Amino acid sequence: MLRVWLAAILLLATTSAPCFAARKKIIEYGWDVPDTSYLREHIREMEKIPFDGVVFKMNPRGFPGREFGWRAFSRERFDFEHMKPNIDDLKATKFRRFRDNFVQLTVYPGDVDWFDPEWSNIAHNCALLARAARLAGCKGIMFDPEAYGKPIWQYNAFDQELKKAHTFNQYACQVRLRGREFMAAINAEYPDITLLCLFGPSTGTVNWAEIKPEDSGFGLLRYFFQGMLDVASPGTVIIDGWESSYGYKELKKFVRARKAMLEEASAFYDNPKKFAQHVRCGFGLWIDYDWRNHGWSYEDLTKNYFSPEAFQEALAAALQVTDEYVWVYSEELRWWNPCKAPEAYIRALSLARQHTLTNR
Repeated sequence: MLRVWLAAILLLATTSAPCFAARKKIIEYGWDVPDTSYLREHIREMEKIPFDGVVFKMNPRGFPGREFGWRAFSRERFDFEHMKPNIDDLKATKFRRFRDNFVQLTVYPGDVDWFDPEWSNIAHNCALLARAARLAGCKGIMFDPEAYGKPIWQYNAFDQELKKAHTFNQYACQVRLRGREFMAAINAEYPDITLLCLFGPSTGTVNWAEIKPEDSGFGLLRYFFQGMLDVASPGTVIIDGWESSYGYKELKKFVRARKAMLEEASAFYDNPKKFAQHVRCGFGLWIDYDWRNHGWSYEDLTKNYFSPEAFQEALAAALQVTDEYVWVYSEELRWWNPCKAPEAYIRALSLARQHTLTNR
């Protein structure tokens, strides 16, 4: 094992930017994503679990509708007044351990065409989420570009009338313009924001290079990131969260992925220097990985895809290779319910961090 770690460290020394500049941090995100009122009421209990931050949702108060992060990519235009109760919650929450917190943002419902003038409402909404993050002292926004609603990145899945009106290349140019609008609006509110992207700038490039961009479910996403990079302020950090690492167990897979997201992906972008300035390596681990197929047991943890020991080793490897962040995703395991967070997995979080520190 020691030889493997030493070999990886030597490889990392020649792979992209230094990965040891920042303290490595573990961020929680999953089906148990808390809202701001829950954080305010339960932060002392939550911080007993050794995460460094959490992704949270902002629920509207006093009017119906889903949380803001699941409504932003629509023609609806947010009113900042409606977000103030969430900001009050966060300002009243006495964070001690959780210092790297992120507001949740998805591209749902994605029902506004890229050429629709009302797309500017999306930039407006996302800017308000950035304002809320800044005012509440958060690190930034967790951006999940996976299309749970309309297939906004897949040209060949668009309605026929849209494809008749514009070619793929025309859409690529327009998506890039929208990426600029999105980033400029966010930076106007939060100039030195960190965007933790579950699928980052490498998506649709090295991962799916054999698929035609018109057919790929993420075929247009790189152009959105290109637009973001075009105008990003000097202090903006874009974390490539590499959701593809959900089930990784071997150190060499993390090392290989780092090279792909920081070196190989940059070749798909106009300005490699700008890419290197803003893009950082990150990883996601799904602790109850693919539980529908692999199963999940609270009674016998050794039956799980990630036993506590396997999870500890995978997390230690991810922390060793990442620039700063590893986000831990969960569905069946609920960290904030003491009856559903086995002590062995909580201990694995601490042991993985200790292992990483001793191997730096």
